Amino acid sequence: MLTSHFSLDDRVAVVTGGSSGIGRAIVERFVAAGALVTVLDRTPGCFPAGVAFVEGDVSREEDVAGALDGVKALQGRLDIVVNNAGIQPLGVGFSTVTGDLLERTFAVNVNGVAYGIKHAGRLMARGGRILNTGSFVGLTGVPGGAAYATSKAAVIHLTRLAAIELAPQGITVNCVCPGTIRTPAVTGIPDNPEIAFAEVRTPLGRLGEPEEVAAAFHFLASAEASYLTGAVLSVDGGISAGWERYDTVAPPNVVGGRWLD
Repeated sequence: MLTSHFSLDDRVAVVTGGSSGIGRAIVERFVAAGALVTVLDRTPGCFPAGVAFVEGDVSREEDVAGALDGVKALQGRLDIVVNNAGIQPLGVGFSTVTGDLLERTFAVNVNGVAYGIKHAGRLMARGGRILNTGSFVGLTGVPGGAAYATSKAAVIHLTRLAAIELAPQGITVNCVCPGTIRTPAVTGIPDNPEIAFAEVRTPLGRLGEPEEVAAAFHFLASAEASYLTGAVLSVDGGISAGWERYDTVAPPNVVGGRWLD
């Protein structure tokens, strides 16, 4: 068990999309910090001992509501909900996007988060934590993001809206925006050009690891983050701050560090 001030001892958590990638890293981190974790996902995974699994699709409100109601009934409380489940159709721009892809992407990535917020807000007591997974592409424009990037921009705004609405109940709502992370969604694409791009353009010069993103969720879930709400925390190696390289030269009228009119 983690020995730090950021204890989640006996906190009851639900993580959607917790069977792989960032979600699984969050589950492992929460368990190590003492939380009682249930995973809501379409497919089961290999979890630490004591983790419960509920099969469901976050694009269906009844699946989200049923899972959260079930955890509250079983455990007597609901403290943390991580709305992490998502699909990632990057590389699809406006020329090739279809209604089917838009509808499915928004059904999972946006509606699923909205349902999680709605029902967590209904079930949580004061001190509850709602955490959403955004993306750096929801913060900055990228080609090929007609469906995915716009869905993640919506998640960021849902976070801010929910933070305002749920503040009177003492529930905080925050968003973590990962960069390019070494998960199956990235590495499972053969010869994925995003990997080379991230290694060159990310200021820290590498992909992130799921455990590094999970650490941010852990902090936001802890008592130490009690005065943070509506926050958007980028865990992206600096890529949303700007490119690490932008080839420019100063104009000829900048001489000796002075602008000459």
